Amino acid sequence: MKRFLFSILAIFTCGMLLSAPVFADCPKGCVPTSILGENGCSCDDGKGSSITSILKDTVIPIMTAGIGILATIGIVISGVQYLTAGDNEDQVKKSKRRIFEIIIGLAAYALIAALLTWLLPGYSK
Repeated sequence: MKRFLFSILAIFTCGMLLSAPVFADCPKGCVPTSILGENGCSCDDGKGSSITSILKDTVIPIMTAGIGILATIGIVISGVQYLTAGDNEDQVKKSKRRIFEIIIGLAAYALIAALLTWLLPGYSK
């Protein structure tokens, strides 16, 4: 089962690294995308914000700040629990496990943020 999951992950990673996005020619003021909009272009018509601008300007920065703050608080609390555990092996294991899970969560969010940066056109500009 582990080999199967590893091979699926390897195939997905290679596909992400080797593929290149293809964008349509769009009029000035429009963002090329194959996911949103008409004819591969997403244009701001003045009626409101497009989903890409909402994600770029609001959602991703708030999520990044929130996850950073929560991870910092979690590591500090787990570190204090680790320091005050003394000879209690069970509490030491719990605090180490919690710190490990927080680090895994940060790595997962970093992967998601990198994927969103790759998917959203014009995000890295």
